[in-house]
Amino acid sequence: MSSNSTNTNSTAATGGTGPSSSGGKSSTSMVIPNNETFAALFGLSLLFVIVFFAVLTVPRLLASLHHQRGKAFFREGWLLKPKKSAAARAKDALRRSVFLPPAQPTRQPTLRRGLVTSPAPFANDIDYSDEGHGVPASASVNIEGGGARPMSVAEEEGKYPAHLRTLVRHHREVRSAGAPAHVPSTSTILRSLPFAPWFSRPFFPNHVDGASNGQACMYLLYAAGFIVVAFLMTSGTGNLKRSGWLVIVQTPLVVSLGSKNSLVGFFLGRGYEKINFFHRWMGQLMFIASLYHVIGYLILWIRRNVEARQSATHIEAWAAFAGFAMIGVFSLPVFRRSSYRLFFNAHWIGYLTYLIAICYHVEEALYWSLATFFILGLDYICRLFKSHFTTVTLTALPDFGATRIEVPRLTRGWKAGQHVRLRAFTFKLGLFAFAEAHPFTIASVSETRNGQGVILYVKSAGNWTKKLYDAAAEPGKGGLENGNGTFLNFNASLASLETLGREEAAEGKGPALDDEKGLPAAATTSTRTLVGFGSGTTMKMVVEGPYGGPCGHMMRSSFTSSFVVAGGSGITYGLSVVEELIRDVEKLQSRTRLIGLYWIVTDPACLIPLLPTLTSLSNRVSYIPTLRFTLTVHYTRAVSPAFSAKVKSLPGGGLPRDIHLEPGRPNFKTAVEDFVKWKTNRLARGSDGLSGVLVGICGPGALARSVREGVDALDDDLRRSVGGVEIEEETFNW
Repeated sequence: MSSNSTNTNSTAATGGTGPSSSGGKSSTSMVIPNNETFAALFGLSLLFVIVFFAVLTVPRLLASLHHQRGKAFFREGWLLKPKKSAAARAKDALRRSVFLPPAQPTRQPTLRRGLVTSPAPFANDIDYSDEGHGVPASASVNIEGGGARPMSVAEEEGKYPAHLRTLVRHHREVRSAGAPAHVPSTSTILRSLPFAPWFSRPFFPNHVDGASNGQACMYLLYAAGFIVVAFLMTSGTGNLKRSGWLVIVQTPLVVSLGSKNSLVGFFLGRGYEKINFFHRWMGQLMFIASLYHVIGYLILWIRRNVEARQSATHIEAWAAFAGFAMIGVFSLPVFRRSSYRLFFNAHWIGYLTYLIAICYHVEEALYWSLATFFILGLDYICRLFKSHFTTVTLTALPDFGATRIEVPRLTRGWKAGQHVRLRAFTFKLGLFAFAEAHPFTIASVSETRNGQGVILYVKSAGNWTKKLYDAAAEPGKGGLENGNGTFLNFNASLASLETLGREEAAEGKGPALDDEKGLPAAATTSTRTLVGFGSGTTMKMVVEGPYGGPCGHMMRSSFTSSFVVAGGSGITYGLSVVEELIRDVEKLQSRTRLIGLYWIVTDPACLIPLLPTLTSLSNRVSYIPTLRFTLTVHYTRAVSPAFSAKVKSLPGGGLPRDIHLEPGRPNFKTAVEDFVKWKTNRLARGSDGLSGVLVGICGPGALARSVREGVDALDDDLRRSVGGVEIEEETFNW
């Protein structure tokens, strides 16, 4: 809020922004850059920091582009796309290489992958669990870093029947040749340095959603640089002008950090939700600087007894500050978490007011405002291209307390773990429902062979999601329950599939098989019909995305094992990640050999609606000789008799062999150590050894913190023996 009537000579002497300030000299004859130059240099230094972190991701980017799967991996994750044409799908089918086990070692693979009664050839493969850590004497020799002695390749092959060993050896060799190269992250490489683990620990140990020590250091360094630049080589009104210029110059960067299609996020290989923390911190300091600028000039005018005249003269300055203050006040957590609509509307009204008014207040600010408008325009153009107005199918899942959303038209273009934003065009969710965009993680994988589209599971928690659930549960619109609450179709659908496979196996004629799910293709044509979801309710929505995903061009299939933890509705992340890992193994383009999925829920009945999907994943893994998958469901509420009756009535009289129920909350220090030390560490090492453990987390902040503590407790020698341990986190607090 600098005064346009300020004397030019005095402005130059204090480092002001007047026309002669760039050529003004101090009493020591030293040239002092003007305030805009100081602020621009500070902004340029921030860009150099961004470039530095972007360079750290280049090795992984090159590795992903070098690998055949990596090229597709890099192309995915930008735009949702409809199903390919029949000709394009036929062409892709010729290029695919899916593992099919043979009936005899001397014959070509002929074993059908339908639902038959006989067990899969690898259903009882190597058991890495070692119940109670009771390792046999031949395998109990400890190595440095703890854990049992790793098996040799010959020992691992010896676990299989003789007629399958040649097949297992061939599968391992082909998989190793097509697997992506594993490039450790920078944090894994620097882990051995002194004090390196300290940066990943929470800055406030008792605060669930607090920043890590590394983030706190970034905050403090930025704040220190901000303060130094604001007061360096200036005094008096020069300080006030400098603080204003710091706000103006950093506006394009702070807007880029907060936009959904961020240029900064593109170069860093991170979604907007991963860099939003620094957007908030920059905005808070910029608001403080603008407040200092305004209060400083008010005090100056009061001392000169010209506050009334100057305030009336600088209406545009008050408008700019009002816009910035609106953003700052309604960005406080109390408003952002309780009323997102108020927070969002205050944001766009505030920054439009600020960007326009600041150009009238300071003429040189026009270029910075235009740069900001360019970034905003690019973001909204990308959103437009990423948006699809389509029909979705809603199905109420009473046991899960959620709504299943299926978008059959969009079948490819996303990565596992990414999310989309939904806008509903219906009055059932409110008069202005179309103005609200809600993010939800995709639970399905891209480009499945049965043409399955985007699948979402929306937990009925807030006002919007409860209305969505009520719309899906309208009488006569399908669902998992009928009017009196009787469970209708689930068991029948599984039983009918098993009966279909048994009858066709007896007759010697195999159904058309879907290689992605290991089920008859006819049964997978409609997923809702398969699991008894009924016809469902249709609704018009805009599906925008995808956003988020793996950080730093990481490829999950380059890790030897994956430990995935999901809390509640975070199972959507777990399902997509696990299915993508299995798909890559089936295509012989993965190093993954062990997958563990932990799901923490309050009621074990949440498992019922997802059993068909989980059974399908288990069925597919049973045909892969060198892959092990287990799911452990931890529940905190007592098991109801109704749930027990449903489980007993399932085909086979219980849950699949790879799905386990455990009461109470898990101890992740023990669970992570067990997975890394007693399971991953015992895997047979090939010529390239083990390539690391990926720990994926999706759930509340408290859950993520518990898992991080379990990972931090791992011994450094044990980490090195398995190739490093990395964390991928998708929390609910952004």
